[in-house]
Amino acid sequence: MFKNLGETFEPTYKEKLWIYDPRTEVGKKRMEKQKALLGKFLPIKSGKALDIGCGMGISTFALEDLGFEVIGIDLQEELIEKAKKIAEELGYKAEFRVMDARKLDFPNENFDLVALLGNPLPHLSIYDFDKIVQEAFKVLKPSGVLFLEYADWVRLLHQGYRDALVEDPFISFHVSLDTTKGQVERLFINLEKGYFFRVKINVWAPWIVEFILRKVGFEVETHYLGTFNVVTVGVKP
Repeated sequence: MFKNLGETFEPTYKEKLWIYDPRTEVGKKRMEKQKALLGKFLPIKSGKALDIGCGMGISTFALEDLGFEVIGIDLQEELIEKAKKIAEELGYKAEFRVMDARKLDFPNENFDLVALLGNPLPHLSIYDFDKIVQEAFKVLKPSGVLFLEYADWVRLLHQGYRDALVEDPFISFHVSLDTTKGQVERLFINLEKGYFFRVKINVWAPWIVEFILRKVGFEVETHYLGTFNVVTVGVKP
């Protein structure tokens, strides 16, 4: 009998924690990739940065390596505690806090850069993202930058989406596409450990991201990286 864990992303983190650890080979490669991405498309090279959805610190440390003074925030207290320990172990100066990006606890015009790296948008509804962008606009200085890395899910659904995937240790199956809510639902099964769960992935595309940024007041530029990966850069006038 398989155990039903309900609707949750948690097993995808727990079973693959090494992907998010900056000390592993995969983590190091992800960090180098993010540094290359930031170096190519980021219009500023130093300053005070806020890393939203920092996890265990891969993106935060990438920003620090590039010369930024960084604060990383995440809703998951366990990941923040791990990031603090890893920063101490590896000699980084970055600060980490548990914080909701929809309610930033920082003064206005406090940062030169706000970054959302590593494709966090599938976890955010359009309403949550709208609020995060509004908060980012408030805490950015004039000429400050909002930097977003994400996947074009509309293009992915149209060109390359697969109903079934093997994503060790999971097998996942497409369940539904809700075009009213803008969500894809998938069923994940761990055959070895005998449990299953569902995730709802929010569907994003550059025109949606650009609309929200422009509505708030950013000047916007978008870059495609391959077929589905996207960088959008917003500059506060």
